[in-house]
Amino acid sequence: MNKLELIRNSNHPDPDKPDLLFLHGMSAGAWIWEEQALPLFGAAGYRAWALSLSGHGGSPGAGNLHHYGLDQYSTDLDQALDRIERPCVVIAHSLGGAVAQNLLRRGRQFAGTVLLCSVPPYGMWRASLEAFWLNPILWKELVVFSLFGLERTDIEVLRKNLFPGGVDDAVFLRLLDRAEDESLIAMNGAIGWPPIAPPPLSQPNMLVIGGMNDMLVPPLDVTLTAAYYGVEAHLLQGAGHMLMYEPAGHEAAELVLAWLAGLSLDGRGG
Repeated sequence: MNKLELIRNSNHPDPDKPDLLFLHGMSAGAWIWEEQALPLFGAAGYRAWALSLSGHGGSPGAGNLHHYGLDQYSTDLDQALDRIERPCVVIAHSLGGAVAQNLLRRGRQFAGTVLLCSVPPYGMWRASLEAFWLNPILWKELVVFSLFGLERTDIEVLRKNLFPGGVDDAVFLRLLDRAEDESLIAMNGAIGWPPIAPPPLSQPNMLVIGGMNDMLVPPLDVTLTAAYYGVEAHLLQGAGHMLMYEPAGHEAAELVLAWLAGLSLDGRGG
């Protein structure tokens, strides 16, 4: 079987620090972390990796993309952690958060988990209903995207809602050029049934971050996610869904670094 794409920064890490594995969300790949996150955390002394799930980025399986669900993606993450062979913190964005939580539900332990604008532990059903009533234009385009892909989707609607604070034209066009289709099975799984999360209050090493202006995972869902795991919700002012490409991304990185500095590695695996 061909190996999944697993890229890493090229720094000389501090051996006393855990590795970090960044996990992308919908329609992305390891490339979304390569430009900013991997060098930034590498400079802080961390060996940082980024995984492309099956059918994404440089990983095999694009032709079978629409056969993959959250369980396949969680198996991808499981195999990547086996390859890293060190205590590892998983930092997951959006749909990647559902993948990480699903693997925790299956019994895999991480050194820690960071959920960035993540699918909540109960799924996206509540946020989808909110979008249906309060932002029907976005809801319609998300349905079109899930059924027909980017070619039939109103890109400007996505731009406005993914980047409510605006985004540089060159950055947006570069992201659009690299954006990929996503598995309808996986997106349906993220609605929340069957269950995708471990039991409540079961993950002590958890950091939950979201954006106050996130139109896909609203602040209420970030707050409920944090409550589910018994931790504090960190909501960043002015931030939308694509934190890694917004000014608030620097604030998010500082939060993660501060949390990592206080992380207790109590024998949890990676």
